[in-house]
Amino acid sequence: MLSLRRLVVLLVFASSSAMALDGKIPLDQLHHDIWTGKDGAPAQVSSMAQTADGWLWIGSVDGFYRFDGMRFRRFEALNGETAPKRPVTALTALRDGDLLIGYLFGGLSRLHGGHIMHYPALVGNAPIGPVTSATTDERGQLWVATTSALLQLRGGAWRDVGPELGLPAGEVSNVVADQYGQVWVAVGHALYVMPAGAQRFRQVQRQDVHTVNLIESPDGRLWQDLHDRLIPVPGQHRGPLMPRPAWLAQSQGQENGLFDRDGNFWSLACPVGVCRTAGVGAMPGRQMAPNAGPRDRLDQPWQLSSLTGNILFEDRDGSIWIGTQAGVERFRHNRLAPVALAGGGRTFKLARDHFGQVLALSLPSGRVWRLRADGAQAIDEGFPPGNVGAIGNARDGALLLARPNGLEVRYPNRSERIAYPSNPADPAGPVDVSRVFDDGDGLWVRIARRGHFRFAGGKWTSEVDLGLPPGSFVGEAGARSGTLWLGYDNGAIVYFDHGKVTRYPQSLENDIGPITHLHVLGDEVVAGGAGGLAVLRGGAFQRLAAADADVLAGVSGTVVGANGDRWLNGSKGVVYVKAADWQAAAGAPGVPLKYILYGVLDGYPGFADTSTRRPSALGGVDGQLWFVGATGMARLDTTTSYPAPHAPSVVVETLVARGERHLDFSKPVRLAPGTTSFRIEFTALSYSMPEMVRFRYRLEGVDADWQDSGNRRAVSYTNVGPGDYRFRIAAVNELGQWNARDTSIDVTILPTFAQTPLFYGLCALAAAGALYLLYRLWLRQATLRIAARMAERERIARTLHDTFLQSVQGLVLGFQTAMSALPEDSSTRARLERMLLLADRVIEEGRDEVQDLRSSAMSDGDLERGLTIVGEVLQESHQSVFSLRSEGAAVDLTEDASCEAYSIGREALMNAFRHAGAKSIQVTLGYGAGQFVLQVADDGKGIPAEILADGKRAGHWGLPGMMERAARIGATLTIDSPLIGTRVRLAVPAALAYVGQSRWKRWLRRLRRRG
Repeated sequence: MLSLRRLVVLLVFASSSAMALDGKIPLDQLHHDIWTGKDGAPAQVSSMAQTADGWLWIGSVDGFYRFDGMRFRRFEALNGETAPKRPVTALTALRDGDLLIGYLFGGLSRLHGGHIMHYPALVGNAPIGPVTSATTDERGQLWVATTSALLQLRGGAWRDVGPELGLPAGEVSNVVADQYGQVWVAVGHALYVMPAGAQRFRQVQRQDVHTVNLIESPDGRLWQDLHDRLIPVPGQHRGPLMPRPAWLAQSQGQENGLFDRDGNFWSLACPVGVCRTAGVGAMPGRQMAPNAGPRDRLDQPWQLSSLTGNILFEDRDGSIWIGTQAGVERFRHNRLAPVALAGGGRTFKLARDHFGQVLALSLPSGRVWRLRADGAQAIDEGFPPGNVGAIGNARDGALLLARPNGLEVRYPNRSERIAYPSNPADPAGPVDVSRVFDDGDGLWVRIARRGHFRFAGGKWTSEVDLGLPPGSFVGEAGARSGTLWLGYDNGAIVYFDHGKVTRYPQSLENDIGPITHLHVLGDEVVAGGAGGLAVLRGGAFQRLAAADADVLAGVSGTVVGANGDRWLNGSKGVVYVKAADWQAAAGAPGVPLKYILYGVLDGYPGFADTSTRRPSALGGVDGQLWFVGATGMARLDTTTSYPAPHAPSVVVETLVARGERHLDFSKPVRLAPGTTSFRIEFTALSYSMPEMVRFRYRLEGVDADWQDSGNRRAVSYTNVGPGDYRFRIAAVNELGQWNARDTSIDVTILPTFAQTPLFYGLCALAAAGALYLLYRLWLRQATLRIAARMAERERIARTLHDTFLQSVQGLVLGFQTAMSALPEDSSTRARLERMLLLADRVIEEGRDEVQDLRSSAMSDGDLERGLTIVGEVLQESHQSVFSLRSEGAAVDLTEDASCEAYSIGREALMNAFRHAGAKSIQVTLGYGAGQFVLQVADDGKGIPAEILADGKRAGHWGLPGMMERAARIGATLTIDSPLIGTRVRLAVPAALAYVGQSRWKRWLRRLRRRG
């Protein structure tokens, strides 16, 4: 809420399940984020609210913004609506999800479902004064407090209702609707309430103070905030107290002070900066001055963006927000607490004492610290300053202290000292021990410049004598006493078993690089390397998979809880893995490991320390886990768990296509014809760690499967054709919580005319027309060429028949006449007779060629005319008489039937004329309703039985050819020799012979014939 004091400043410058921030953690140890103008944050922030959909809204002198945890965006109105560009003084999130926006220079707007509506700017004829607060009661009645009056909206117009409802004239600094159905108003120095169902206000109390703010504590009590003190307001409702509901807590920010959900009191101007006093909300109902007593504060210029804070707000996940003159700030929990040790430290080595508490040797200071949740305690263990020294634990729990003068093995009631192995090259030289560990049967130390040594049976043995490869290694005791696992910088892993050495080389696909950590738990052996994590399965180490492979890189420490959950200290922070998820991935290394990362955003110091070559993580009996990072130490309290934040709410913000921004996705977005690319911007409302939110998206109709976007909040598509598409987007936060349901928008790209089915149909029609015209042109040209060829053939045949053959025949007759004058026994006569026989053969062959040339008579499909020509030509050179007759009305034959019938008839006629020796040859064409019949019959000598049976004779293929032609058109051909002559009969079914019969019938009959 905004008081007159802040209005003057602006004028001068122009129920959730989450817990509050732990009051025991100092403010300077909370995670503190600051956004200023360089991050896009507005300045002179005056108000904040969070609506039911999760959006965080910010009002400032610069206007009205929304924030998703990553980007500040000035509010954009939908098409046809106007976005406010005036200084904002009040924001109120209503129970129904709407948002009220009040302005410095008067006026009120309401945001509903992305649409903004502006209320009238006048009260009668006078403009509305600056709005200090606004709300609605349980009946939906709108109340607005201004610097001059209390207003109600009646009949679409504002009315000053203060006098008629029992209020005095004057500034109304606050109007609040509570969970009891009451409406509270602060006017001047008095406080008024309208109980549920009442029609007028009544005064509750009057004091000589001016109410700055009205706030509720988490238990449901109302308080007057007077800057320097809190005054409880006597309850005016019937029945018990009702806890403050979530909708009321997130409805608006508080100007001066705020009770978080645990009752801690946060305040501004105390006298500068921000302060927090723990437990105020749980104190008895009496007047208090929280800032007068002990409190936690941040009041230095380097701690805040501005020491002038304007508004306090607690979001639905329990984070505290501050709006300042310079920008926006937020406080939230770190899941890891930094460990501050006096004197600093570059490296830390961990072990447990006999009480199970964790000890840390800090180098180069040489101090040993007992680590506890409430602070570290220094203990003197005699380590001199420098980089020499190591601590560890024996297999039986003894504390191992590697001091410069010897190795101490300490038990609760005794200790023993073991001298280091002598150095023949320098007996008096220093012994620099950097590591110490135990395999159950022997103690191991790493001495600088000399290597590793094992103490067993009262003597030291070097690594060379033990048969171990040279070089530095990390070591971890095996499951049985006397066994040790060793990992080397070259990636080799060695198993030492009472002097027996077994090597485990890494395969190329399972290479994890230099070994940084080994962990043994029962039969399970896990190796950590600079490039990943591997588990021993089937005699070989197999690499584990993860969504982010770098999360499992550089692991140097492991802590396993009693329930099997484990924490890995790696290159990106602490990796928490539930027992079931670990077993699923370790049992099938191809299955990605599910995890939660506690990284730098959770207070982790850099990355896991691997320099000590010893485990960098250790748990104590008090439930505290300790992790060594590159820049310090961090603590994780497993005894305290904070409720998970709300799952992210995914929102599609804009779609940009061809320079046009689309904001309204309540209906499908229609993109202009010709659009081929667009860009979609989206976000997730998750304010605890927005940097860790990861997205996946899918454009149905383009993407075959989900696409991983990482933490990018925009995606572009190109070369997209017209059609209907659905864009789906989902998000997961840092704890693995996915949004409850996918967010989707529908996109329609309208086609250009050239992309419509009509256009394609017209193109197909045009192509068909062009093909048809080309076909007609080709057919016409082909017909002309064939007609010309046929005419030429007939001309040649006619010339040969009428001139050449007749002339030759005349010459033959002349020679015959001349020959008759020669004596019969003359040799010349004999020679002429032979020549005349040869001439007869030439004439006969010439007539055959003329007959072939004249076969062009079938070019017009006239079977009767074609066969008549053939018969007449053959008749001229033979003694047989030819005749042709038709039975039934002639019917046009199909092209196939006509051609094949002609060829068969021609072949039958030629055979009859040449070989039958017949007196007469008759052709019959029968046009029956069921079939067409072609018959060639003669009265000659017939065909020998052996040729009829075989169908052919050597060197002659006429009869087989006739059979093949008949089969080609689905006809039946019979050849027989009755008592006199030969008969060739071709029968073609009407469906296959006549034009106009159904094609499918002809095809079916033909198929049956072939079958």
